[in-house]
Amino acid sequence: MKIAVVDSGVSVGFLREHGGRLAGAASFTLDRATRRLESRVHSREELEAWRGGDAVLADLEDTHGHGTSVLSILMDAGPPVPDVEWYVARVLDGTMRGDSLCLLEALEWLTNEVRPEVINLSLGTVVRALEAPLTEVLWRAVRQGTVVVCAAGPMPGLPAGLGAVVTVADTKTAQLLGRTDTVDHIEHAPTVRLYAAGAWCERPMTSSYACALAVARVLREGCPPDWRRKAPAAPVR
Repeated sequence: MKIAVVDSGVSVGFLREHGGRLAGAASFTLDRATRRLESRVHSREELEAWRGGDAVLADLEDTHGHGTSVLSILMDAGPPVPDVEWYVARVLDGTMRGDSLCLLEALEWLTNEVRPEVINLSLGTVVRALEAPLTEVLWRAVRQGTVVVCAAGPMPGLPAGLGAVVTVADTKTAQLLGRTDTVDHIEHAPTVRLYAAGAWCERPMTSSYACALAVARVLREGCPPDWRRKAPAAPVR
């Protein structure tokens, strides 16, 4: 089973300490001056060398910690499945900023090259101009069997609420949104166990973490039938 996390990367220290291994990873950045998109895809061999201390992959290192926390929830709350292959796409920097085009490119990479069973999107964008291309690539992922789980934000954004994704919120965010028709699942737990700042701890629940818990539930219990979206017919080219 292939599970992908699109976020701020991952701490190699976390992987070393807890026996985590990545089957594949990539980083996506945009030069804001030239608007040139840069992507780097790393092989399993490169990732093993990084984990073993024989290489430095600064473009994947999680300098914020959010992506590492999300991955730690998945590894901790999900079952100890030896056949799980983990994939990471870094689109956010150390300040949790990133360009929406990087998110789109990461989804293209995952859909075309990785074809994971589940994609965890504990993030979003308010750039509505990307709704059409995001919708297209997400439905393409669904047609090949991928379940895309996305965190709801405190204000309407993307890809939360799109028909191709399962939108997840914590209780507080769901109340702020004031609508239930755009949220498919709510995690009611007040806190969550995760890895942050070099240690395991309990943190207040957020939609980002609720999204990871929902994906962990899929790994542990299987995918709810209504989370498998029925995609519209692919356009004729």
